Amino acid sequence: MGLGKIELHLHLDGSMDLETSYKLAKDRHIIDEDMDFEIFSSKMMVPNDNPSLEECLKCFDFPIAILQDKEALSESYYALVRNLNDLGVLYAEIRFAPQVHCKKGLSQDEVIEAVIDGRNRALNDFPEVMTNIICCCMTYGDAKLNEEANMETIRSARKYLGKGVVAADLAGAEGLCPMTDFKPVFDLANDIGLPFVLHAGENADASFVADAMDMGAIRIGHGVHSTRDKAVMQRVIDTQIPLEVCITSNIQCCCEPDYEHHAIIELYKAGANVTINSDNMTLSRVNINSEIDKALTLMGFTVADIDKMTRNAINAAFLSSEEKEKLLARI
Repeated sequence: MGLGKIELHLHLDGSMDLETSYKLAKDRHIIDEDMDFEIFSSKMMVPNDNPSLEECLKCFDFPIAILQDKEALSESYYALVRNLNDLGVLYAEIRFAPQVHCKKGLSQDEVIEAVIDGRNRALNDFPEVMTNIICCCMTYGDAKLNEEANMETIRSARKYLGKGVVAADLAGAEGLCPMTDFKPVFDLANDIGLPFVLHAGENADASFVADAMDMGAIRIGHGVHSTRDKAVMQRVIDTQIPLEVCITSNIQCCCEPDYEHHAIIELYKAGANVTINSDNMTLSRVNINSEIDKALTLMGFTVADIDKMTRNAINAAFLSSEEKEKLLARI
C-alpha cells in the first residue's frame, strides 16, 4: 500500500519487537539462556485457539514482565517506532498502562519518563514517523480495586501532557463492572484538562459506548458492539465520534465472528467515523498493512474506503490543525 498509514490504537506491550524483547528477557533472566527464539516468540503471541477476551488479556503478562525497568521501556518503544517506520506509518498513538510497569519499584512518573525517552530518541532517528503517547488506566473488575492507581495514572499523565503524552484511556477486562463505576477517575481527567479515549463496546454491550460518550470520551476504542443497539449506533453516527476499530484483534478475542461479518462493515456503510488499527502487532501477529489487506480482500472495502478511513484517523488524532494538514498532504 506504500506510505501513508496511521495508527490510533496500538498497545506497546502487545506490539514489542521480538528480537529486542528476546535480548531484554535474557539479560533480565526472565527466560532461560538456552530458550529457543521460536519458543520465546510463541510466548509473546495469542494462541490461534484463544477462547475469549479474558484469556487474551492473560497473554500480556509475559511481555509486561519484561517491561519493568527504564531501559526495557525505552528500548521497546524505540524498537516499535523503528518497525512502524519500516511499515510506512506516518503517525501513531502508542498506549500503555503505567501502573502495570511498577512491579520492580518504578513510579508511574518514572515509567512515563522512560517511554518518553524512547519516543524522543525515535523521533530523532526516524523523522518520517511521528508518535505520541496515551496512558491507560486499567479495569480488573471492581473499579475500587485499583482506583487510586488509576487516579495516579490520570495525575501523572497530566504532568506530561504536551511533552509526549496526549491523552488517557481505560483498558482491560471490559464488562466485569459498569463503565460508570470509573466515572470518578475520568471526572478527575475532565477537571484537570486531560483528554481521554475509552475502550468500550468491544466485549461488553452497546450501553458501554453510550456511557463512555456521556463521561466525555473523545474517541472510542473499538466500539463495534454499538451496532447491537439502534439508538446507540445512531448516536455514534450523528456525533461522528471516532471509532478505533481493530479488526483481527476483535476476531481473535471472540468479540466479532469473522472478517466477512465484522461490525466495521455495517458501521462504515451506515456513516460512522471509522478508523482501522492493529491493536497488538506482536500478540495478534498483525500490522497495519496486513489489516488493510484483510479489509480489501476479505471485507469488500475499496482503496477509496481505506483512504477515507485514513483521513478519518488523521482528523481524529491528538494533533494540532497544522500537524493534521501536513499529514493529510503526505497521504
